[in-house]
Amino acid sequence: MARGRKPETAEQQALKGAPGKRMSQKAAQAIRTETKTAAPSPIVIGNVRPPKWLKRSRKATEIWNDLAPRLAKLNLVSELDAVPLGRYCRYIVEWIAADLAVQKEGTWFDTVGTNGEPTKKRHPAWQACQDLEKMLRETEAAFGMRPDTRYKIMRDQALSHGVLPLFERNSQSEQPQPAATPTATPSPEDDPIGFLAGFDSAPPGRAN
Repeated sequence: MARGRKPETAEQQALKGAPGKRMSQKAAQAIRTETKTAAPSPIVIGNVRPPKWLKRSRKATEIWNDLAPRLAKLNLVSELDAVPLGRYCRYIVEWIAADLAVQKEGTWFDTVGTNGEPTKKRHPAWQACQDLEKMLRETEAAFGMRPDTRYKIMRDQALSHGVLPLFERNSQSEQPQPAATPTATPSPEDDPIGFLAGFDSAPPGRAN
């Protein structure tokens, strides 16, 4: 017996504009909006598969999808780097949240000290920014996300493949150079200036 056509999902009907009035236009619009705002999936770059827990954070996933292809293009990320890179994406999201709190509420806030006197204290979000920035800088250095560290990583990669003889020492330059032979001081007989200096008599007062 022939099987009927597989029924369309609600998302498929909504994308078609709810033909045949099988659902209200309002319901179709709600489904279309939900589909557009659905959380993105972390992309796989070659053998680099994102950690499963990364997709729990929409913003961290967006950062991964932006950074991972760029690092892979420069050959700066491998499948073993997925977890550290995923943590970096999560730290970035936390840093952004803390930074927004500092911008909104300020670096300092009013409080009362242990002696009952009014005082000011650093906002906890400001301290969170400092702690996160330290971890972010370390990870950025490891992945070559700064010009100086990226240059060192790419230089080492090039040297390992023997394509940068510019950075290799010239074998001739490493050989000790013979010491320069000291120049012998010319004798007065050989030196015209020294020969003339021997005549130290006073010049005549007038011509004969």
